[in-house]
Amino acid sequence: MILRPCGVSIRENRLLTMRYHYADQDRFNLPGGGVEDNEQAVEALQREYREELGVGIIPGDLLFCCETVIHGRHVLHLAFVIQELLGIPHCNHAATSALEAVWVPLENLGRETLYPAIGPELQSVYLHGLSRTVYLGRVEQSWYE
Repeated sequence: MILRPCGVSIRENRLLTMRYHYADQDRFNLPGGGVEDNEQAVEALQREYREELGVGIIPGDLLFCCETVIHGRHVLHLAFVIQELLGIPHCNHAATSALEAVWVPLENLGRETLYPAIGPELQSVYLHGLSRTVYLGRVEQSWYE
């Protein structure tokens, strides 16, 4: 199983994502990535933001935890609230194949392919102020290659 911490950064009802394009489809990933040897999840998250988006972060609490299984690859996603971005995010193309950093309006999350696919849960918490379940179990994920 792969452990993938990722961040949820919201500004003005927009979610920071990284846009990828596969098979004529856009996919918007929550920034993050795999944990390396002897690294804690939050340290990996900070490293990924620094390497791929050129910013520091102040991470907050765990917001959601979910699992995806795609082509036999089992990933446990730990989605942390990002309390503060330290800088202006931009894709470092030497460290990621993402095309750009994109602030996706929360109301559009139902129309976009988000990885992991937790758009409805994010809308529920951030647009509607509803309570949340932290562990979402396995989420069905659209995937394009």
